[in-house]
Amino acid sequence: MPTKAAQLIAFLSVFLVSAGLHRFVYVNLKRVILRDYPRLGPRLARYAAALFVVMDTPFVFLFYRNRIRVDVNLLTQLIIYPFSIWQAIMLMWVMILLPFMVWRRGVKRFAKKLVSAVRRPAENSDPEPAFEGVSE
Repeated sequence: MPTKAAQLIAFLSVFLVSAGLHRFVYVNLKRVILRDYPRLGPRLARYAAALFVVMDTPFVFLFYRNRIRVDVNLLTQLIIYPFSIWQAIMLMWVMILLPFMVWRRGVKRFAKKLVSAVRRPAENSDPEPAFEGVSE
């Protein structure tokens, strides 16, 4: 049986990875919402943020699970099953969004490097040497 410290470190690392992935999905969702719904977008973005926070609250249940004295089977069915579906959907969205983000950022960086290389002459190239005549 792992120690309490090891369990806490594992739990916090899973929580931080999950929170980072959910933030990634939320930021992309917010960008799309604000782009597609200019007037209603800020309100929808706040509702989406609230949904993300509410759907991630089962981490609190998992942290304090051993201190809860009610029927754990019922709580598990009510809380953990929807939470696991939420986590699976978030992982699916990360797998869908990540290649598009890498492509979009990679193409932009490549285009910036290409434009900057075309605008300025190569720094390492030596200018043609001037002909120096023989002086007597």
